[in-house]
This record gives sequence, structure tokens and C-alpha cells, in this order.
Amino acid sequence: MLPAFQLHLHQPVLERVAQVGKFDGKHPSLACGTTAGKVFLHSPNEKHDGNLEDSEQNVRFLKINRKISALSTGKFLESDPGDTLVVGTQASLLAYNVEKNSDIFYKDIPDGVNTMLFVPVPAMKTGNAAPSQMVVVGGNCSLQGYNNEGNELFWTVTGDNVRAMTMTDVTGHGRAELVVGSDDFEIRAFQNEEIVYECTETSQILALTPIQKQMFGYALQNGTVGVYKGKYRAWRVKSKNTPTAIQAFDINGDGEKEIVIGWSNGKFESRKITNGEVVHKDMFTSPIAALVTADYRMDGNEEIICCSADGEIRGYFMAAGEFPTTAAVNERALNEEKEVAKLSKYKAGLQLELKSLEAITLGSSSANKNAKTTGLRIKAGTKIHIKSTATKASPSFELEVSTENESVIKMITIYEYDVGIFEGESLVIRPPSMVSAVTIPLQLTKYVPAKMDFKVLVGSRGNNTSFHVFEAVYKLPKFAMFLHLPSAPESEPRGNVRFKTPVKTQLMCSWIEQSFTLNAPCPDNSTIDLYFKSFKDGSPLCIFFTPTETVIRTDDMDLAAELVQDMCTHLEWCELESTADFPRQMDDLKHLLVRVDECNSIRLKLTGEMADDSNQVKNLIIRAEDARILNDMSRMRRYYSELFTLNNQLLGEYTKRSTNHQALLDALKEVNSMIQLAARLRFGNAKQTVVAACRKAIKNNNIHALFYIVKTGKEEHQ
Repeated sequence: MLPAFQLHLHQPVLERVAQVGKFDGKHPSLACGTTAGKVFLHSPNEKHDGNLEDSEQNVRFLKINRKISALSTGKFLESDPGDTLVVGTQASLLAYNVEKNSDIFYKDIPDGVNTMLFVPVPAMKTGNAAPSQMVVVGGNCSLQGYNNEGNELFWTVTGDNVRAMTMTDVTGHGRAELVVGSDDFEIRAFQNEEIVYECTETSQILALTPIQKQMFGYALQNGTVGVYKGKYRAWRVKSKNTPTAIQAFDINGDGEKEIVIGWSNGKFESRKITNGEVVHKDMFTSPIAALVTADYRMDGNEEIICCSADGEIRGYFMAAGEFPTTAAVNERALNEEKEVAKLSKYKAGLQLELKSLEAITLGSSSANKNAKTTGLRIKAGTKIHIKSTATKASPSFELEVSTENESVIKMITIYEYDVGIFEGESLVIRPPSMVSAVTIPLQLTKYVPAKMDFKVLVGSRGNNTSFHVFEAVYKLPKFAMFLHLPSAPESEPRGNVRFKTPVKTQLMCSWIEQSFTLNAPCPDNSTIDLYFKSFKDGSPLCIFFTPTETVIRTDDMDLAAELVQDMCTHLEWCELESTADFPRQMDDLKHLLVRVDECNSIRLKLTGEMADDSNQVKNLIIRAEDARILNDMSRMRRYYSELFTLNNQLLGEYTKRSTNHQALLDALKEVNSMIQLAARLRFGNAKQTVVAACRKAIKNNNIHALFYIVKTGKEEHQ
């Protein structure tokens, strides 16, 4: 497929920092973040009537003087004459009117800006009937929404740094949710401040794109690209290269969108959304930086615009009706390649089957000659059994794979594709000698359920030529890293979360049996006490059920939050309030807030000092220039010497400010994570209440109220 247009702007483009906007309300312009804190705008239609050839003449620059981390374009109000360009940096947000060359608003963003998106303002947040939008900023464990005046309309927390956002209807309720991908491998869907869906991937989420109703595409740091249909993954593929950008676009003109992917090696390809089959591919000489869609030629047809890291821009349009001969030839060649690949695969399978039959025949002939026909083949009733065998002395969670007869195991291969338990998504175990039972230690680090596919090579003793492959599936419980203890530990944890038992204890037991590996079934009592020990760090976990109250005792607040969320999801419970007491985490939070105050004080002090030094720099430059004009060389040298010293001092102050800013970011990330944990100790509306109340307490600098909210889940009554 040939591009609709191709040009080279000779300006580097930052990864995923490119947008198209109609800043005058009529003509599309391409805005890209580039080096040295600049944004360049390519506007080919404004002066040259759609002629894209004079590309360098159509480029203008905006100097931000800070490293650009994200761009977004859109209208805050329906009545706006043109799109607003919003520029995000590591510590600030700037809304800019390109046509008037003026700032709309500027905000300091301590959490940083990693990604941005224009979304509709929730009905409860806007006071007028006119439709309006806000720009949502994804930063350091937080999401913040701002209107056209820079006022904060939306704030919530996430589990880690936000890297990607999109809007799509994941749940199928007819309302688009804000879908967010973060560094903790999680994809979450927000309806206002409420998380309505979340899933775990195998690596950091780099990019998200809406495709059609209930479908969205995603790209991961480990080279995985795929599509979700609603809450379930439709397909995925993995490459040794890193995906840098994804977009949905109907590139072959069949009326259905494809997912278009840009890669770090310069490859540009599109795949069918149904099965991931490659439809089209092209190559660039440098990595793909960004993918955007727009009617860039203003001919009524939308193109997908591919920006490479070195500034090359190509636009591709729908193939329907264009170059029919070439399209037909390409389709014929592609079909032929598919048929050849299918036949080659079938041939390879037949060859393997033939070799296997020859080996069996040879082994049988040899056995007949030696009159030893018994013991070479496994018994007809042989089955593979998988069970947990971990004990109190075990250093990790253990699985035993056995045949339970004299058949022996040569090799075991385990595949797990969904949550990344194994590096490389697989684990191969080959015992030193063939035995009938193999113990497999698993170092579990995450609280996630997993489906593990086992392929076990089984043979008979003395027969090294013929083996059978048995397949089995083992479902790993979410909290498999905890060993069930028969009695209470020597010392119970101090931290705890308490809530009213939402259902009968029998249903609570069904949740425990699904989420943990138990040595014995739950007792059929109204009061149940369960004790566990973590394989990871040896810490105890105690769970107590009564008909009226449930108590979870652990010193790990994250674990308690995971237990509450998993319990409510399993029991399909809509609302849960709780009280929490975690002395160690509360002490850590207190020190964190002190660190934040210190960092803010230092930041203000350094900013003031740098402003004074900057004024001195201006005065010295003016004096030095006056001395040069007056031909007073000695005074000019003195001024420049002072200027040199002051410049070095400013560089040192900048280093201090940069270090302090990073410390502030780290502290704020931990504070946001603590708020997230406090919210996850509740479920439903109570969860949203905690987030909103904590935000209010932090804004008012009311530390006592913040601690009360974390403990009780409610605001303190005045």
C-alpha cells in the first residue's frame, strides 16, 4: 500500500507526544513535542491551500523551555472557536490558544504529567447545560481533571504511575468509561471516581486505544499487543520489539477497523481486531513515535498519520477503490502465502507423526527380538495428578506432579499467559532422573489467580524412545502464597480491618476455599478462625468469621485491601464499610506528610532564591553590554566574571531543586498509594467517599482528619 502523502520535517518527535487539532476551527495542524522543550506545529492547509510539499515552510515552534511529556488537543466548551493545545511537562500543565498566541491557564502539577486526554465533564460537575469537556491528567499515582479555567473538577488515585488513557464502554452499560493503564501492570476502568473494572496484564501498559463499542487495544512494555472485548481479552501477539504507538483505523476499506501498531524497530503494521491477523505492514528508517488520525488533506477522507522519531511523516488512507490492481495482487499473494504456510505446517506435523511411528515400530521390533515386550509401554489408565504439597518447612509454594503408578516423568512444561507468574510466560522442569513424582517450587510474588497449562512427558521405566504427552490444567488460587496453619501463630499481627459479615459464614467459607489452598475444609461452625503464613516473608495472616463481624488481621495493608476487594467481588457484594487500624502504616504516613511539607518549603525557598539570582543575571548582562559599548574593557570583564560565577551558582541551585522535586514526587506517590489502599479497604460508594474525603483533608492540610478517614472511612463530624 502506498502512502497518501509523505514528507520529512527534519525535527525529532518524542514518543507518543503528537496530536492533531483544528486550532483555528477549520484547518488541521499536527502538533508534536520535540527536543529542547519545544512543540512544533505543522499547518500545511492554512497558507498553501493543502499543498503538503513545502513542509518546512509550514512549521512553527512554541518554546515551553521544559521537557515535554504529553500533548492533548480539544475543546473545553462547545462554543470555543477552535481547539486548545494543552502541553504537559514533568511538573506543570499549560493550556494554550494557538491562534491568539496566549496562555489560557497554567497549573503547577506536583504529581507530574505522563499522559492527557479530553473527556466529557460528568453532569454533577458542571453547572451549565452546555456540553463541556475537561482535560484529565495522568500522573504520579493520580488522575486529575481541569476545566477551561484551570479549576480542578476531578481527582482520584491509582495504584502506580499512569501511562495511558482512553475512553470506551468496557462494561457494556451504554456509558463510556475512562480506561487507565499504569506501571503496576493494571488496566482500570473508571466511571467518575469509581473503579468499575480492573484486570492485570504481564507488563507495564504503554498505550491504549478505543476501537468500537466494548473493544479497545493495548500495548505493553514487554512487546505484547492485543485487543480486549469488554472485560475479556480477544487475542494478543508478542514481539521482541517494543510497541511505541497504537491506533484504530480502517486501513483496508472493509468497513471494519483494524488495530494499527508502530514499533521501536520502525515497523508499521495493521492487524484485524478479530484475530490479530496481519493486514498491512511498512517500514520506516527510525522508530515510530506516534500515530494519529485526521482528515489532514481536507479532501473528506480520514488518514492515519504515522510520525517517526526522526521527523518523517506518512499518511495512509482507506484502500477501498484505490489502486485496485495493486490491492488485488497483494491480496492474492497474501492468500498464497497463507496457503503455503498452512501446507508447510501440515507437512511438518505429518513428518513428526511418521518419525514417532517409526520409533515406536523400531522399539517394538527390538523388544520382540529380546522377548521383553512388557514394561515398555505405559498403562492404559495412567493419569497426571497435580496437587499442592507445601508444608510449614517449605521455603515456597510447591506443586507435586505425579503419575501415581510406575510410569515416570521425563519433563514438565508449564505455560501461564495471563498474569506473568513466569518470566517468558513458561517454565520447563527436567528432573535429573526420571521419577513418578516431581515437586515444583514456585516463587509467587503477586496476589493473582492463574490458569497454568501443564504438558507432561511420561514414559515407562527402561524405555527411552517412546513417550506420551499428557496435558492438564491447574488453577492457582489468588492467595496461594499463604500456607494454611493448623493453629494460631505465636504472635498475631497488630494491624486489622473489621466489618460486618456481609453473608452467611458458609458463603464466606466458599470464598476462602476458592482463594486459598487449604489443608482441610472449613469447619461447619458459626464461628471460624483461620490462620496462614506467607511464603514470601513469613508474616502471619489471621481471618476470623462470626455471624455478625469479620476481622482480618495482618500488618500488610496492601494484603488486607486485596482480601476485601476479592471477597466483595466473589460474593457480588455492592457496598462494604469497614474500620481499619494499621499502626505501622499510619506512622509511615505521618512521616511521609512531614517529608512532603519539608520538600514544599524547600521548593518555595529555592524558587525565590533562583528568582533573585535571575534578576541579578539580567542586571549584570545589561551592565556588561553598557561597558562594552563604552569600551570599558576592565569593567566588562569584571561583570562577565561575576556573571560566570552567578551562572554556576544557578546551575547548582537547579540541581538542588531537581533533586528536591524528585523527592517530592516520590513522597506524593507514596501518599497517593496510601489513599488508594485506604479506599480499597472499602467497597462501592464507601470507596469513593474515602478518596474524596482524603483529597479534601489534604487540601485543607488537616492531618488529624486524614488519619480519621483512613481509620473509619468517614469524614470527622465537626
